[in-house]
Amino acid sequence: MITAVETVLQPIRVPYPKMDFLLFVGLGLAAGTLGGLLGIGGSVIMIPVLIFSIPTMSIHLAQAIAMSVNPAVAISSAAKHHKNKNVSWYVVKRVLPMSLLFIVLAAWFSNQIKGAWLEFTFAVFLIWVLWDQIKCIVGKSKTTPTNSNATMKQFVATGGITGTLAGLLGIGGGLIQVPLLNRLCKLPIKRAIGTSSAIMFVTAIVGATVKNVSLPSADQNVGESIKLAALIIPGALIGGWIGAKLTKVLPSKAIRIVFSVLVVVAGYKLFSGSIPLLF
Repeated sequence: MITAVETVLQPIRVPYPKMDFLLFVGLGLAAGTLGGLLGIGGSVIMIPVLIFSIPTMSIHLAQAIAMSVNPAVAISSAAKHHKNKNVSWYVVKRVLPMSLLFIVLAAWFSNQIKGAWLEFTFAVFLIWVLWDQIKCIVGKSKTTPTNSNATMKQFVATGGITGTLAGLLGIGGGLIQVPLLNRLCKLPIKRAIGTSSAIMFVTAIVGATVKNVSLPSADQNVGESIKLAALIIPGALIGGWIGAKLTKVLPSKAIRIVFSVLVVVAGYKLFSGSIPLLF
């Protein structure tokens, strides 16, 4: 007898085992919870776990899945921050156009790049993530305490940098965009996080669409990306709610330490797996 899980997974090209259903649900919960706790995008967790847990998973497909989940992760965060009046719609309107342009170009271009180079680039990005988390742990992260006027060039730079890296790496972009909004666009850190989530919700939808539409150029199946993302999204939504609740209970530094250890392991495995295939 075919179970409900097998019915969902049956059209997928790669024959995933039944237990992978639990992996997808657990992955969504982990990504959403960490996102709610630390204000990070789920792709930093989802992409390495998908690659290491499923031997047939390519980084192109993992990126497409993660990008398809990101809008669901971002919308709950954006709604919460909007309710708390932590979204600067003035900044959203000025950063969003350039973010959209560059995430479209970068998401399409990423499917034309050799998988090993994408894995290597993602591993390099994880070094920056680790550095950013260490700064938060030791309390040396700089913030801008008050609003001040930013120039159009600063808005354009913020959107261009974030869109390019988000599309190329398959991430939501919050880890990059929040510091830029804080330091370049002169937003206090809480408004930077809220504004980033609002921008990310829109760019994530557009980026995921372009990434999936261009997947055939990387010899990947669009149906797999959509169906596996659909399995992860419910857990991510629940995890985001749990993470938001746990922010008042769990010590953030302890969570960041655990997250940093995971980043080190993921970075090592990506470097060791990609470097021999680069040339």
